[in-house]
Amino acid sequence: MKNATELLPWGWTITPKDDSLIICPSASRILGTFALVNVVVTALSVVFGNRYTLYRLTGRRFFKDKNSKLHRIMWILTVALQLGANALIGWIFQKTPGYNANFKIWELMLFFTVRPRLSWISLMLLSQYEVHNPDVVYSPMVTYARDASTEGLELEPRSKDRNATSPDPSLMQRHEKDRPWASAAKSQAFAEIFLQIIALYIMGKTAHFATTRQYYLVGTAANKSLPTAAKIMYAGALYYLSLGVPLLLAEILFVILYYAGEFDDDIMSRKTSERSIKSTAYSAFIFYNLVYTWLGSWLFWAGFVRLAGDLYCPPKLYVQGSIWGAFSLIGIILGVGGG
Repeated sequence: MKNATELLPWGWTITPKDDSLIICPSASRILGTFALVNVVVTALSVVFGNRYTLYRLTGRRFFKDKNSKLHRIMWILTVALQLGANALIGWIFQKTPGYNANFKIWELMLFFTVRPRLSWISLMLLSQYEVHNPDVVYSPMVTYARDASTEGLELEPRSKDRNATSPDPSLMQRHEKDRPWASAAKSQAFAEIFLQIIALYIMGKTAHFATTRQYYLVGTAANKSLPTAAKIMYAGALYYLSLGVPLLLAEILFVILYYAGEFDDDIMSRKTSERSIKSTAYSAFIFYNLVYTWLGSWLFWAGFVRLAGDLYCPPKLYVQGSIWGAFSLIGIILGVGGG
């Protein structure tokens, strides 16, 4: 059976200088850190990804514009924060006394883009819910029936002219409907798409490494010589690529059309059929990412940490998790937008 050094597609390692002084974290602890970061950031995203919450926390001065388009650019900062967190963690690994860390920081920065992230999926789910804004009450002035349809108001004829209508008096004062998680969800989704594109480099490198050595050919001597952990890691990379790449191509097309105005929220909300199409697209986006890219990332990491063993001995796991959690939360808050 081959040793781990021969089975890893990269030459870098993170190892203790003296095995007798440093106990490496177990695979379950490393994966548990990922899971804990996922749970904590997801829970916090429900609160801090909500524009109403930030609106009140800032003394009702900021985050009041429900039509803000800041998410169109704020996702870039979210990507920068994620890459920055990865680079900072790599720098900490290199500077921690007692460790051999023979990687370049950019290598680990890209490697950690494969880390599974869940908070954006919860925000996408929450973004579908319309709620009544408790802080905004308005008296709409409606002149034409088509305007009332856009506002969702019931009209009653004011004269024989069907186009001369006025809103039902009982509906003149009403709370405005809003999707307070929508902006953060879009910002996080755009950032996630970009991070998944970067992750293709690591997944592609892993799959190419396994393919050239015939590790994917079941029943061959090369495949039989592999430990179970190596098979899981290679399978995770192949799963991510074979199912994730077509999904990413569709997502990139969607983003292009979104920026071109084809999926503008105001346009998509005017007709029931269009709302249904939008809801179906969102549901498919969430489901396929959860089943393919997110699950593929977990398979890759589950195989990698068990295969690498003490060759991947990251120090300061709690610091590592805290950095990911803090930087992720900042990205969510920035993505809420609304001046």
